[in-house]
Amino acid sequence: MSNYDVVIIWGWAAGLYTGICLDKKLKKIVLEKNRKPGIKVLLSGWERANVSNMDIEPMRDYFTQNKKFLLSIFSKYTNWDIMSFFAENNVSIVEEDRSRLILESGDSKELLSCLLDNLKKQNCELETDDGVEKIELTSQSSQDLGFKYKVTTKSGKNYFAKKVVVSAGWRSFAHVWTTWDGYKMAEKLEINMTPTHPCLCGVSTKQDLKEISWVSAKVDMKFIDKSKDKIIYAEFGPILFTHFWVSGPIIHNVSVAAGEYLNSLKIPESEFEQYFCDNFSLEIKIPLENATKSLKKFFELSEEDNIRNLDLHTFRSLKEAKATSGGIDTNELDNHMQAKKLAGLYFNWEVVDVTGKTGGFNLQWAWSSAFVTAEHINKELK
Repeated sequence: MSNYDVVIIWGWAAGLYTGICLDKKLKKIVLEKNRKPGIKVLLSGWERANVSNMDIEPMRDYFTQNKKFLLSIFSKYTNWDIMSFFAENNVSIVEEDRSRLILESGDSKELLSCLLDNLKKQNCELETDDGVEKIELTSQSSQDLGFKYKVTTKSGKNYFAKKVVVSAGWRSFAHVWTTWDGYKMAEKLEINMTPTHPCLCGVSTKQDLKEISWVSAKVDMKFIDKSKDKIIYAEFGPILFTHFWVSGPIIHNVSVAAGEYLNSLKIPESEFEQYFCDNFSLEIKIPLENATKSLKKFFELSEEDNIRNLDLHTFRSLKEAKATSGGIDTNELDNHMQAKKLAGLYFNWEVVDVTGKTGGFNLQWAWSSAFVTAEHINKELK
């Protein structure tokens, strides 16, 4: 049995950064179920570490059911703050296309090393290869000592904590051992959640596109609900055509927008795919100067006639998705990332119903939500 001021569940970007931002004097530990921490950090930006974005507007660049919630979080910790952190640690950042901020070294291992080095400097313990089984409220006698929560791992170890931070990941990206763990913990503690679905992924089409498979172009795209004649999302950027689906940065953003929209309709999660299939389409305007010969031929494009519609079928699978939309309802959290129902219990990053566009926005959400979490705990345990 071990007593801690703070137990942090999962040692990925937000979990590690929460530990870094906590007061050095606090007794704290990160519990990571994998043998090595930060596996998904290593995959960010196709292993080049897309750490943030120069151009961030929370209301524009993030998807959730309560966007006003974001303003408080991002006002406390911005892209400039994380850039300062990296500068102080001699980690060089460069700006690339779409205002993405990438490690100059192009090696995500540098990012992970920076996080682990700072975690150690802050006297934060790290336990790996032992996942968390459950979180429980303790007996009254333990509460008198301030240790309100008991965290039990799969190996049977118990950690008593004054504060618990759940920084668990999405259920997508299963090849890095992502699971439902964070969602299950929340549900057992009666924390409400919004339905989850794959995102930052391609979407399948009803049309056969094999004649233009692996052809790409920059297009003006509108994502439409035909039943309501409503534009849900629009963006200009690159699209990639494959046999029966479309992909690329703007399509990945469509997949996030689709989930936010479906949740706003309050339809059951079991009906998401059917609604998607029945009602969603893409309108793409393909400037001829951006079109290859094969695109011009396939879509029979001309200067006067360069707008085409693609009827959509559904999201690509969770195995392909880089993220999962939905999760902890932000209405369940205060502006410190703390559960309103259970003081001392915090949720941040991926497990929360906040998903950014592709291009560094989700790692910035990790840094911002982690900082806000740690800032409040530092004040509470001062």
